[in-house]
Amino acid sequence: MSHPAAVRTFADEVKAIPGGEHLELCYSCGTCVSKCMIQQKVEPDYNPRRLLRMVMMDMKEEAFESPTTWMCSECDLCYQACPQEIHISQVIAAVKQLAVDAGYTSPLTPVQVDEALCSGCGICSMVCPYQAPSLFEKVVDGEIDRFAQVDSNKCMGCGTCVGACPLGAISREGVSNSEIQSQIPSPDQTIPDIITFVCDWSLREGADVELLESYPADQVNVVHIPCTGRIDPQHALMALDSGVKGVLVCGCKPGECHFKRGNHVAKCKLGLLDTMFKQIQSPHKEIRFVQIGTQERGRIRHEIDEILTAVSPAKEAK
Repeated sequence: MSHPAAVRTFADEVKAIPGGEHLELCYSCGTCVSKCMIQQKVEPDYNPRRLLRMVMMDMKEEAFESPTTWMCSECDLCYQACPQEIHISQVIAAVKQLAVDAGYTSPLTPVQVDEALCSGCGICSMVCPYQAPSLFEKVVDGEIDRFAQVDSNKCMGCGTCVGACPLGAISREGVSNSEIQSQIPSPDQTIPDIITFVCDWSLREGADVELLESYPADQVNVVHIPCTGRIDPQHALMALDSGVKGVLVCGCKPGECHFKRGNHVAKCKLGLLDTMFKQIQSPHKEIRFVQIGTQERGRIRHEIDEILTAVSPAKEAK
């Protein structure tokens, strides 16, 4: 006597993918939602707990269209707090893989590669936390050449590759070199004491962002970037060359980077720049890189005031 084949549910499909096997351990406590900053800062409908329930309830189409499926950056702040010790980002990644296989595409804006400038060096593929860029070969003028290409379903828009490309061949709206450089004051504008390049993911509270923006224009100029991995040391040098006395780069605490390891990339680049700058021994000129934890509310005031005092001892900080 034959038996009918078991129906394969959506949950079964997710659990069959490495990382998705812990799906059913979730008991919807919501701790992951409270730890994640995406819902607070970017997308009100972002909710990992709800997505996992969609999977369990066989709501495949709704799960594939959910912003949670596409916006998880795998920072794993939720994993550190989860009482069931579930790598929720891995479960979400399994859902995302099934969505891509089903023909769905990411709603996020990916970086773009200008092949006319790309040398095929591969630096972008080495620094990307998500392995979005890769190299491919094609024939150009009868010869094989290499170029970078970007998987738009993997790209999270952190801009780390934009800051790493030595030829400026990679760009994304909002974080291009020209857009960041335009925020650095020219000699005919008000020159502040310091310029702060800040990753807003490192500032959990809106009050901290407001505080940062409240300093007078002649003291602090704020340049917002999606991740400190996007920072280009050239921007810091341009700021100092414009007459600014100090550059402060604010990123996420180690282990809390929203884009996995963008803060590590920034630390390496700025560490070399800081070493070089100290050898020059220019008085009252400073470059600092600070890493602020998601629970360190109010620390940004201390960091700003400290560098203001260092570069302008005679001027009182706000």
